[in-house]
Amino acid sequence: MPPAYRVVSTSHFARDYRTLIKRNPQVIPLIEAMIEALRQDPYNRTKQHRIKKLKGLKVGEGQWRIALGDYRIRYDIVGREVVLYTCKLRREAYRR
Repeated sequence: MPPAYRVVSTSHFARDYRTLIKRNPQVIPLIEAMIEALRQDPYNRTKQHRIKKLKGLKVGEGQWRIALGDYRIRYDIVGREVVLYTCKLRREAYRR
């Protein structure tokens, strides 16, 4: 098994996360499980999670997304790091 990736979050992700768990504390275990999944397989080679590479985005814009019900986490993979950018409702996640 390859070594795990390091998951880091931006201040924007931390703010989104705090807002989200205030509204919906029941999503905490879901998000923690998804972060662990990203630590092990951010490219989703096992096809076990709803992970997709988004088209037309550059590194730093959240090229990847993982779906958690009505929520989306956008992230990038930089070397052996997974950088988390946003954690929003689906209807808000893709607005620029």
